[in-house]
Amino acid sequence: MPRRTFRRGLLRISALEYPARLDVLVELEPAILPPGQAGVNGITARVKCLFSPAAKVAPAIFSPSVRMPHTLPASLLLSRCALALACAFALGGCSILQGESGEEVSLPPAAGAPVEPGISKAKPDSPTWNLETLESTTLHRRPDVLTLERAWILAVANDPDYQAALSGRAAVQTEIRLGRAAILPQVQAGYSRSKITGLQRNFAGGGVREGDLDYDATSAYIQLQQPVFNLDRYAQYQRGYARAQLGEAEFAMREHEAAMRLATAFLDAVEAQGRSELTQALADSLEEQVNTQEALFERNEASRVDAQETRARLALARADAIAAQDELRVARRRLQALIGQEPPALASLDSLQPQELYLKESLIQWLERARLNGAAIRRGEAQVRVADTEVRRATARHLPTADLVIALADADSENLDSLSQRSNTFQVGVQMHIPIFSGGYDTANHARSRHERQKAEHELNQAREATAAEVTRQYSAVQSNAERIEALMSSVRSAEESLYAARKGYEYGVYSNLDVLRRQDSLFQARHELLSARALWLEARVALSAAAGEPILPVFMEMDTAILN
Repeated sequence: MPRRTFRRGLLRISALEYPARLDVLVELEPAILPPGQAGVNGITARVKCLFSPAAKVAPAIFSPSVRMPHTLPASLLLSRCALALACAFALGGCSILQGESGEEVSLPPAAGAPVEPGISKAKPDSPTWNLETLESTTLHRRPDVLTLERAWILAVANDPDYQAALSGRAAVQTEIRLGRAAILPQVQAGYSRSKITGLQRNFAGGGVREGDLDYDATSAYIQLQQPVFNLDRYAQYQRGYARAQLGEAEFAMREHEAAMRLATAFLDAVEAQGRSELTQALADSLEEQVNTQEALFERNEASRVDAQETRARLALARADAIAAQDELRVARRRLQALIGQEPPALASLDSLQPQELYLKESLIQWLERARLNGAAIRRGEAQVRVADTEVRRATARHLPTADLVIALADADSENLDSLSQRSNTFQVGVQMHIPIFSGGYDTANHARSRHERQKAEHELNQAREATAAEVTRQYSAVQSNAERIEALMSSVRSAEESLYAARKGYEYGVYSNLDVLRRQDSLFQARHELLSARALWLEARVALSAAAGEPILPVFMEMDTAILN
């Protein structure tokens, strides 16, 4: 039976006070029996629904399928089609995402299927969301497991140290406006009003004339002063930008410190969780062995010494399990102090595979990246720029300055000479200041600024060397831990085979119970070292990215991908 396609119908609905449109495509195709059987055992109806509200919402596509026997009556067949259509509409309406409005998006045809007349292909840039794309976007995102990405987002919102760093960054950013204010015009205004009373005496021609004074004196002015030649003001302007860059570099350093603090606390908690699980698994295994030894002893198939040895090892394993639980409790509390809430279940490190842990870039590339983006180097360079502006400011104090001054004044009876007179004056001029002698202050200040500049230069060289050493150390740690993980995984496999062989040998009387316990301890030790090596690799990888100045969140997302695999 060939595939038949019904034409699209248009159904207008109203939901949440927004008009919407639902385009429906129903396809019927036969459901063939397995090979060797003839005939057709049913009909499969595929209903494709395109739900597109008129508001700014992209279409949502949902394509369910319903299989129906071909022998059903036509009314029941149509009823089930309607039921499938209702389900498609209900589920498709839940997948509405923000998008463009006013465009009609056609249904995409199936892969390899011809395009039906009247049904155009969807535009390549049109967002089409279905169950498959939803699953792909939520890959590696498990809300029930605390990952590094989720922990970092919580730490950014709740870590007091990080919040203090954000406030300090915002405060330093105001240095740009403070420096710009030094080269912008300064406008001042003033107003005064005085009541003057008294006695006025005039000596003229050998006589004295007296008169009473009783009048109001008012004056008002507005003045604009614009630096024309003032190297000190221009150096202040440059200093504002330099201090803002210094604040950004210091914030980057504190951000990387917060990231390392979070990564250490997170990995400590993960390692403590894994150690607790290992010790508990060992205790459970030993408890089963104790029960087995007791049963064998009762049947005279084992000695009392074997049961006592196993019971003693079980007591030690239980003590280790209690200590591991305490360590896990403390580690989770330390992590809670950073993320601001009780941590959920932590991700396991068992998915880290050694072939995916080796770095693709060489050490030279990482060193070059750190030289350009390292937070410590950026801070040193910013400190040198700030010191340069201080030297220019100290030099400018030896030079003259010139300011453009524009003033407008209005006075009424300002003094006795202008009694009962009103004056309006407008002044435009250049005001100059020439430094001559300041008691040696400017010379000493200039020398101090030069020495501060040399100090900043030496600290920058030290930061470069320290960053290169840290990148080299962490790069070597990442590569060596990847090799160590590979070797320890081989060791764990060998320990498992050795334990299996020892148990079989014990059954046949080749090995003793003590040999089995020793093999079991060796396996536990190998697994514990593998867990520690995986945690050390993650910590070294985060420290390497922090030393190279990489953004924190993408690094944590990459680590989550490696952890969740």
